Amino acid sequence: MAQSFFALLALVVAVNMALSVNSWYASLQQATIFREVQEMGQSMAVETLEIVRVRAFDQAVVDGLVTGTSADILLFSDPAAFGTSGNVLCQAFGGTAICDDLDDFHGQVARRPFVMGQDTVWFRVQLRVRYVNYDPVTGVVSVATGKTPYKEVRVEVQDDWGSARTPFISVPIYLERVFAYGF
Repeated sequence: MAQSFFALLALVVAVNMALSVNSWYASLQQATIFREVQEMGQSMAVETLEIVRVRAFDQAVVDGLVTGTSADILLFSDPAAFGTSGNVLCQAFGGTAICDDLDDFHGQVARRPFVMGQDTVWFRVQLRVRYVNYDPVTGVVSVATGKTPYKEVRVEVQDDWGSARTPFISVPIYLERVFAYGF
């Protein structure tokens, strides 16, 4: 009887140890996937910011209305007019809107692919553009109440698995850059 009890106890200990090892391995694998998806999300944020960065500072620049003086600030787009008409998706994200200056990207919400060979991970990318006050000496950025020669572009990225699962990245990744108008 005692031998049966010790055999059963040894079996319970062995199963418990096996489950502990498997649980540890699963949590390690989950952490590794999280870090990889996070790196992909950071790359997606940088790539999206690069798409926006190459555009003109404002529609006044595109239209050739600027003179290269501080008076150009009066010609810049009103913050209430930021974004595309009807919130149509920009061509750079697969839509039809021509987004040729920074503020055209305000309010864009796109689902963008990160392609890895035969696999693809999708990310939800959201952009915000606003005028800011910027002190280049201290690096302090504050929200502006009107037009300024500085626009801040904020990219928010989160993995998007559709209805298949919740995102690995529970808190979206943010990337912000301040762009200055060159007088």
